[in-house]
Amino acid sequence: MSTQLPKLNDEEASAIDRIDAELKGLPSTSDVGDLCKKYHDLRASLLILVKILKKIPVFGEKAAAALEFLMSVADVLCPV
Repeated sequence: MSTQLPKLNDEEASAIDRIDAELKGLPSTSDVGDLCKKYHDLRASLLILVKILKKIPVFGEKAAAALEFLMSVADVLCPV
């Protein structure tokens, strides 16, 4: 089994950069409305991150499942 991290294509790299940039600017005192807006803004990028995580050997599937679970919670709490 390979232990190398997957190579990222441009879309994947861009999604990770966007998530990083958006979450760095999120104040810890954000209210639910702000958090839901941020989640909806980042949801597509988070779905790309799930695909990236699944490519990581050993723990990637588990990390992806955890993120998918948290996203399903956010989907319920932050309906469109």
